[in-house]
Amino acid sequence: MAPDLLNYAPLVIATFAVAAGAVAAFVPRVRDFAHRVGAVKRGGGQHGAGTRMHQGTLPNIGGIAIFGGFLAAVLIGGLVAPQAIAAHRVELLAIVLGGTLMTLVGLIDDLYEVSPVLRLAAQVVAAGILVVNGVTIDFVTNYFGPTPFLFIPQTVAVLLTIVWVVGFINAFNFIDGLDGLSSGIAAIASLSLLAVALQFPDRGASLLLLAAVAGSALGFLRHNSNPATIHMGDSGAYFLGYLLAAVSVLGALKVTAAVTVVAPILVLALPVVNITQVTVRRLRRGHNPALAANDHLHDLLRVRSGSPRVAVYTLWGAALACGVLGMLVSATPAWLVMATIMGSVSLLVGVTWLRWREVQRTEAFQPGT
Repeated sequence: MAPDLLNYAPLVIATFAVAAGAVAAFVPRVRDFAHRVGAVKRGGGQHGAGTRMHQGTLPNIGGIAIFGGFLAAVLIGGLVAPQAIAAHRVELLAIVLGGTLMTLVGLIDDLYEVSPVLRLAAQVVAAGILVVNGVTIDFVTNYFGPTPFLFIPQTVAVLLTIVWVVGFINAFNFIDGLDGLSSGIAAIASLSLLAVALQFPDRGASLLLLAAVAGSALGFLRHNSNPATIHMGDSGAYFLGYLLAAVSVLGALKVTAAVTVVAPILVLALPVVNITQVTVRRLRRGHNPALAANDHLHDLLRVRSGSPRVAVYTLWGAALACGVLGMLVSATPAWLVMATIMGSVSLLVGVTWLRWREVQRTEAFQPGT
């Protein structure tokens, strides 16, 4: 059995439950606020060089609800098991501070649009907050030498960490294109990383953050699965992307030789593959890679399958396959891999079923039906 699994159980369960419940409860209030202030996006409208694919006019500041629920869960989780996070309290606070900055910048971008240069600068600052507080990629596994690790010079470690964090923030933002897609991927990735982190002692801060991310993503999916009533916007995508990138450095890279840098990269591979193929496609056409267009993996699948839902479920399956590969590389016990698969599938099915039932009830009470 994974070390201290029973000791970590109250922390993980309490944090996950608070995050999921709080975000699900916050979303209707954020949705009403967004309509009052006009923080909405109209479906079918132009988005860069592409078209927004959702139907109707939907709020696009759902990241506020995700952020609020996440903070509530982290506070409660810290109270439930303060000793579990004591060793990494500084790093934990740094990640929360950087996530707060990303939420704020994303919210301003959702409301007023921020220039790409300023967005990039803010992302670098958020990554820098991690670096100055010791959250860096400072070694890699040595597959060919006598020592288990190759330690990276400090300057290279700083640059590598900033590139990884900034790159993944944008990669995750790029995958946010269909109802429920990015929130489902965030839930799958965080649950997979949680299973990796569970194998090792002194991972309390990582488990706290990952349980909060998983619960927040699923709580948001309750309202974001097709047909969505709200979108997370850049405020949510920047926040979740930043958290996943940061916690992969804090919890999954800095462990024993059994886990390599390959594990978190595999778990988080899908958004990276998407942004890579999008960049290559746009450069080959002579277009600006930062200009939005309908050429993402989810767009290609949506067109080929003729169904946004099929595209989302297919990519959820791909994200889960990436998570399984990451767990296998990290030598995660078979029972824990199976538990993660079953838990991920059950939670996604349960949440989407709740949304489907809500839609059915709404349609049943509409006049003329």
